[in-house]
Order: sequence, then C-alpha cells, then structure tokens
Amino acid sequence: MNIENQNTQPATRETMPEYLDRLAADQLESGMLSTADDTKAAAAEIRKLTRKVDQLAAGMAEVVSREDQLASALFELIEDRVQSLVETELDNYDPTDHHNFTEAVAEQTAQTSTEDMREVVAEVIKNGCFDVTFSS
Repeated sequence: MNIENQNTQPATRETMPEYLDRLAADQLESGMLSTADDTKAAAAEIRKLTRKVDQLAAGMAEVVSREDQLASALFELIEDRVQSLVETELDNYDPTDHHNFTEAVAEQTAQTSTEDMREVVAEVIKNGCFDVTFSS
C-alpha cells in the first residue's frame, strides 16, 4: 500500500513500512514511546511479510518453470515413442497378410454388367445417391 506525501515537493510514493517508520519517528518526537514502538513493530512485520510473499512468488515461478520443462520433456518422449511404434508397425505391415485379401481384390476388380450399371445410374438419378454391391 502506498501513501502520497502531502508537501510542497512533487508527490512521491512510499511504501507502507516507510510511512510507518516516518510516523513512528513523529510519535517519538511527540513523546509517544509506546505507540512509536508498536508502529515500528508493525513496519518491521510488514517488511518481513513482504519479503516472504516475494520469496513465495519466486518459488512459485520456479515451480511453474519446472512444470513446463517436465511437461515439454514428457510430451517429447511420448511423441518419439508413438512415432517409433507407428514406424515399426508400418514397416511390418503386409496388406496381403489379411485372410480375405484375394477375395477383396477380386471384388474390387470384378467387371460389372451393363444391367448393374443401368441400375446404379437409375438410382443416382432417382435418389441422388447409390449403393453398390458386387457379385461374382
């Protein structure tokens, strides 16, 4: 918390502990020793708490930085591992190893009859879409 000085000089900002120190000095001059001691103690406590808050904030910033570094390293490891697994699977993949490979190729390459083509064209014209079934 900052307090503006009220004097003829340009306004300057002082911290609460600085203000309390100045107030304690004024209280000492006025002979209010007990009040001045309490005011000085309050200023000292505020300084102590402010340092503690600053230390905690710095600690939190360090924790966040370390979390970011760990997350980055973890995602890099995961990415490398997944890429390795995918490459291994692609290297080992054999499309002809499928139990119906020959039948699937035969179905895809089978010639359709003229009658089948007429049905498909009629369905497209009528419905805007079509289903194709191949028969051998």
